[in-house]
Amino acid sequence: MARTKAPASTQTDWFAACGEPTRLALIQALVAGDKTVTQLATELSTEMVNVSHHLKIMKDAELVTFVKDGRFMIYSLVNAAVVKGMLELTHPSGAKLSLPLE
Repeated sequence: MARTKAPASTQTDWFAACGEPTRLALIQALVAGDKTVTQLATELSTEMVNVSHHLKIMKDAELVTFVKDGRFMIYSLVNAAVVKGMLELTHPSGAKLSLPLE
C-alpha cells in the first residue's frame, strides 16, 4: 500500500525547509528580488538541478512561489518582509522566523 504525504505546509516542514544551508542561501538571494533558477544557480555557484531540487522543497513548504514567464519560472519569497535590517518570514499559522540581512 502506497503512503501519501500530507501537505508540507506544517510548521515543522516550514522550519525544516528554512534551516538547510543551501535553502538559506536561496532565501537570502531572493530577498533582493524575484529570480529564475538560472540566476539563482549562477549567484550561488551551484548546479541548476540542485537549485531546482531545493526550490521544490521550498515551494512545497510554501516558502516560495513562482510565475511562469515563457519557458522560465520566476521565483519569489512568500510572506516575507524586511524590518529593521532583518528578513521576517511568516508561516500561514503566524509563526515567524527572522534572519539578519548581510
